[in-house]
Amino acid sequence: MSGVITEFAPAKINLSLRVGRAREDGYHPLDSLVTFADWGDTITVRDEIALMMSMSGEASEDLIEEENNLVLQAARALQDHAGIDKGAIIHLHKEIPVAAGLGGGSADAAATLRALNQLWELDLDLDELARIGLSIGADVPACVYSRPLRMRGIGEWIELIDNFPAFNAVLVNPGVKVSTGKVFEAFDETEPAELKEAKGRGPNVLDWLSREPNSLERPAMKVQPKIKKALGWLDRQDGVELVRMSGSGASCFAIFEDDADAEKAADAYEKFSVEVGLAGFRDGELIWC
Repeated sequence: MSGVITEFAPAKINLSLRVGRAREDGYHPLDSLVTFADWGDTITVRDEIALMMSMSGEASEDLIEEENNLVLQAARALQDHAGIDKGAIIHLHKEIPVAAGLGGGSADAAATLRALNQLWELDLDLDELARIGLSIGADVPACVYSRPLRMRGIGEWIELIDNFPAFNAVLVNPGVKVSTGKVFEAFDETEPAELKEAKGRGPNVLDWLSREPNSLERPAMKVQPKIKKALGWLDRQDGVELVRMSGSGASCFAIFEDDADAEKAADAYEKFSVEVGLAGFRDGELIWC
């Protein structure tokens, strides 16, 4: 395929996140209900003799010093899997803050796999791309699908979810980066129990979510207290239905009853904020509020 291929890399939102005691290999088992926003990064690829990369967007400034970022790792993993030496110019336009708990790097890697799969005419399906993605990072398989799903294991067990509602939401970040490693260290200090997986959701997703945790929320607030302030601020906004931290933080989200209240909250937050739609799925298609 000649020309230019563009793939959207949406922000990943952990609507719920259960985490258990670390396994013998050091990885933590999890059970997470995930969806994706209508906002994120963009990957553009076109033919070239070798692999090269360029970046734009304010958030990309934090990646300039990384010579082996997840985008290039994804491209090389796909080359190795397919047994080819084709090249490409890969351009990343970055909106998602780095180290924000929104899966930005994983989303970029997944979009790179999808884009180069088309450019190089490999004809691999999403399941195979997800298997390749797991070698890059535990969140990459979910981001390959970029639709409502349940993640288990360390991220390799994916259950795609049908008949899932869409939501109006606001994402905020209190202007701090949080190391995932440090959050898990703080989590391990709580002497966590073995993972207890979530029970069935039932007909009302919001009621179910209100009873579900993000197991990393308290450890993350210990690492970075500004997360607690962000959650408290969101909880005080008009029309809010659910407030939660996403992933390992520091970004938090709130689900709103309508987009007018969501827009008002996004405009009022003094740090990074964006009003988004969170994807639902019905009749074989993504749906939005």
